[in-house]
Amino acid sequence: MFIRRRMNRISMAALGVAVTLTAIAGCSAEPAAPPATSGSGSGSGSDAPVETVDLVVGVAASMSSLDLLLGIEQGFFEEEGLNVTTTPAATGAAGVTALINGEIQVALGGLSGTITAASQGIPVAFVSGGIADTESEEGSWYGTLVEEGSGIESFADLEGKTVAVNSLNCCWDFWTREAINADGGDGSKVQLVQLPFAQQAQALADGQVDAITTQQPFAKQAELQGFVSIGDPAAIAYDDPENGNTNYFMAKQFVEENPGVVERWRAALQKSADYANENPDAVRQAAIDIVELDPELVEAAPVPNFVVDIDRNAIEKELSWLVDYGVIQNAPEIDDIIIP
Repeated sequence: MFIRRRMNRISMAALGVAVTLTAIAGCSAEPAAPPATSGSGSGSGSDAPVETVDLVVGVAASMSSLDLLLGIEQGFFEEEGLNVTTTPAATGAAGVTALINGEIQVALGGLSGTITAASQGIPVAFVSGGIADTESEEGSWYGTLVEEGSGIESFADLEGKTVAVNSLNCCWDFWTREAINADGGDGSKVQLVQLPFAQQAQALADGQVDAITTQQPFAKQAELQGFVSIGDPAAIAYDDPENGNTNYFMAKQFVEENPGVVERWRAALQKSADYANENPDAVRQAAIDIVELDPELVEAAPVPNFVVDIDRNAIEKELSWLVDYGVIQNAPEIDDIIIP
């Protein structure tokens, strides 16, 4: 069965490691192309046989890559001549390092880590979307939550308060500050502290922080504990409720050494995203069996909005924030960090 095969490939204990997207280290070697073998994939619509390309994809313990795992099980990547396996991998700096060292060929993560790497001359680029923000009956994918009755009713009220975020100097930091600015407050006057998603609600309950900026299913879990959302900071910061801020990326050398691999990847991922978006119950079951989330929480929380298209507007804004907040000095050209 699907679940058993996937669990053999993914060590959930290793996947649980949280990595801060604030540094790129140990990136000195270019990745070697994995061995290619003869195959009979469709080659993105072509009837001619194509050479099979082996891809190791680094994924973390979250719902964000469940369309990929479902797509592998459904055979969509095999149809495109791609032999895809997954391995435990954290996002951001660790994903970039694994790509450049040739340990993996594809990584999934937020925008900041890849842009920061490119600004340092590390040859990586976005190849497809991953998930996008969404509005649904169950809630938005991202949220900032506070204690009910705290007097904090809007983002402007967070000025001078303490807010827990998963990582500093990246999207969580930027979204919170930009949402405060957009609401008429001063985002420079909020104190941000770094806490893993799983620890944020308890810190809020204990009064250690005044608010938390988080994602699903942690946002829904916090709501079930009685905390209330004051809005989706990502949607406000990007001025787009369906912003695409989580992408797949590859090393440029691997792309150059494997012509057509990006097109085949996108074709297979599109089939996977379509299947997952059309079968939310399958996504929820995978979240329970693979990510090992609580079934009641999974039922209450929204499922991801899986996408393949790259959100250029989101990348442009993330790049500008990285510069404005002093995280990077040398801004890469946007066309240099997106594979056509």
